[in-house]
Amino acid sequence: MLQEPSEKIKKEIYEFYIKIFDSSFDVQKKRNLLTSIAGWEPWSWRVVGITIKAVGNIIRFNGHAKVRSNLVRDHFFQSRSETALNMLEKKLDFETYWEEFWENDRTILMTKEEHNYVDSWKTSSEDPLNRILEIDWRLGHFQSNKVAGYHFSKQKEGNFILKNYSNKVSVNREKGGKFYYTKSIVE
Repeated sequence: MLQEPSEKIKKEIYEFYIKIFDSSFDVQKKRNLLTSIAGWEPWSWRVVGITIKAVGNIIRFNGHAKVRSNLVRDHFFQSRSETALNMLEKKLDFETYWEEFWENDRTILMTKEEHNYVDSWKTSSEDPLNRILEIDWRLGHFQSNKVAGYHFSKQKEGNFILKNYSNKVSVNREKGGKFYYTKSIVE
């Protein structure tokens, strides 16, 4: 099971934040550095949910890792840019910094198509959270790779989704093969 970083790591990350905040670097460089200091850790960009369409794609590929190229992690709750700008607006104390970072480092696994239209998707009349199934990030699925991207294998992530979510999503053949919740989930 994954856990939040230790207090020691949190404090070290915070110390880097203070150095970055106080530096004479331009805002863009500061934003990039903020991403770097907390990135590429098992707990960074943690996936806390998956969209119905993403589950549908994984089902369609029978959990095979080839589906990975159709999926992205999205900072759905608040963009990384907004989080970084909040952190750079004024110097934050440790607790406020960590809360801002931790709350907004959560991601949702979604299709590239959903990602491309995420802003309109969020503001549609249908509640976007109704299209997201929860994932316990502590189980360690979809972890950040060491350089870029995230881990996806059929043996781990593919089988996890097939086992735990395929019964919650089915294909509506009348609507062009779009995925929707099955009746048992709505009731």
